[in-house]
Amino acid sequence: MKQYLYLQVADELQKEIDGNVYNVHQKLPSETELAKHFNISRLTLRKAIEALEKRQVVVKDRNRGTYALATTNKISSGADGLSGFTEVAKKMNLRPETQVLQLKTVTKYPAVVTESLRLVEHEPLWRIERLRLVNEAPMTHEQIYIRQTTLPDLDATQATGSLYELIEAHTQIAYASQELEAIQLPEHISELLAVAAGSPAFLAHTVAFSVDGYPILYDDSYYRSDKYTFHNILYRHH
Repeated sequence: MKQYLYLQVADELQKEIDGNVYNVHQKLPSETELAKHFNISRLTLRKAIEALEKRQVVVKDRNRGTYALATTNKISSGADGLSGFTEVAKKMNLRPETQVLQLKTVTKYPAVVTESLRLVEHEPLWRIERLRLVNEAPMTHEQIYIRQTTLPDLDATQATGSLYELIEAHTQIAYASQELEAIQLPEHISELLAVAAGSPAFLAHTVAFSVDGYPILYDDSYYRSDKYTFHNILYRHH
């Protein structure tokens, strides 16, 4: 199948960045100059830049231009907005896999879950414990809480897939609030992630919200720091 022109240009520009034609964090030439360089329209060039943003090869500042980013072999969370583990891995041409370690109904849960999800006392939740792997290597351990009314027919087979996609079959997810800690892995989690006890890791506490600000999902996830990175572009306001 013939590749779209803007993707061909994106590939060529990425080769130039990877080949150090442009240094890491260097500002790229203007859209006019790049369009002339590739003998294409500025519209096609803009679409190519957008493709490279999604690949985390460049970052674009509306007021200052486009900059080359450092490449990484780690999975990066946050660079492409609120995306699930499977979505991010597939965009990087990796093979994601999910193992459901436990799926059960609970009516007792930590106070932070009650507060975060605005629960009434003893409201039934799904507690889902999952191990996420990429190319057969364990990457992330998750413990997720979701109201049973949100996914009343959830089973272990469904839980191996994207929970976001299941939820969005009837409720749109708008955004997530996330707190991140740098930690040393406890022994039982390090065994699941196939690393030494006490290895450095990230612990992320995440609450996902609907478009009307209703809390949908609470998640505590451990991420191997040798395999995962969290990526945010912070703009200075003037």
